[in-house]
Amino acid sequence: MNIIELAFGMAARVQHFFGRVKSFYYSVVLLAYRCGQCNGRLSMISESRCRCIKCGIEFDPTVEFQRCSVCGGVPVLRVRRYYCGTCGSEVISKFVFETLPFEKEYFKQKMAESRQRKNEKLQQVREMLLQCRSQSIIPEAVDLDSVPGLLAALNGLTAGIDEQMLIELKGKFDLGRYQRHIKAHLEDFEIDLRGIPAIIENARKDLIWRFIAVIFLEHQQEVEIRQEGQTIWVSKYVDRQGQDFSDRIEETDGFEGIAC
Repeated sequence: MNIIELAFGMAARVQHFFGRVKSFYYSVVLLAYRCGQCNGRLSMISESRCRCIKCGIEFDPTVEFQRCSVCGGVPVLRVRRYYCGTCGSEVISKFVFETLPFEKEYFKQKMAESRQRKNEKLQQVREMLLQCRSQSIIPEAVDLDSVPGLLAALNGLTAGIDEQMLIELKGKFDLGRYQRHIKAHLEDFEIDLRGIPAIIENARKDLIWRFIAVIFLEHQQEVEIRQEGQTIWVSKYVDRQGQDFSDRIEETDGFEGIAC
């Protein structure tokens, strides 16, 4: 015997029987009432909510048909219970089967307040993250002397360029294109500048333009360059100061640091 399967089958049958009992209860309760507009028959569509079968109007039968047993006042739904609008006594609705009704406007307001609190908390988190950010870095003017041996390497690469080639360089060199090309070929390890694929057919001219572009990228703190003999090594820029700060936070608090 599959006890689990039998248990689920029994639960489904009980649920089906419960639904039929609920429908029968509502049918019996509504037999004594008619629509106030067209005298049509009524059917329940939800807890304490009915609809006229003839004209289709929907209304709360508790408010429409029931009265306070103490003073005869009209019931008013407040949150999830009915109270007399005159004396404030609780009115037990006979149009609610087992569960409790709910006031739509009340829960609508509560949902709106919940969304507002959520948005306010999200805004606070954003402001906190903005405060964690470092100030904008204004790159200094390009100083070729800042990298030892860089001028010598540049002179070695550009030696022998005639005036006509310099004019062509000025007219056709697209710095942004070469910068994007270089960043697209960067890896998590150092690569030789000469190993980056050329864009144009003239290999010597392409190498010169790659070299110029990588210098500007280094000063923008987007790449790191290192000279080893006649080889220029290029790698992704790593903010070691920021990493050290994040590591110290994790070691102190025991929690993973927030990426600001």
